[in-house]
Amino acid sequence: MANVTSVTILGTVYKIACPPEESEAVEQAAIFLDGKLKELRESSSLDENKAAIITALNISNEYLKDAAKGKQVDVNQEGIIRLGKEVKKHLKSISLLED
Repeated sequence: MANVTSVTILGTVYKIACPPEESEAVEQAAIFLDGKLKELRESSSLDENKAAIITALNISNEYLKDAAKGKQVDVNQEGIIRLGKEVKKHLKSISLLED
């Protein structure tokens, strides 16, 4: 059964549906993302939307490099798909993506 976990990213609260056992991981992911976004915004003049895209690209690139180096990376296909859908939903809400 999914529950709702509230996270704050760049001062905005997001409610994320996830299984109770994933709530802490979602909170940690939000803290990580928030930190990366703040780092990029402090070192550039990018607006929030562009900073989100660049940050997502940087995180994806780091993940793929780690996977290619054979580092221990837990690949949960269902979780990746769900995360992708959440990202797409939030990007649509800020009018960055169209179907």
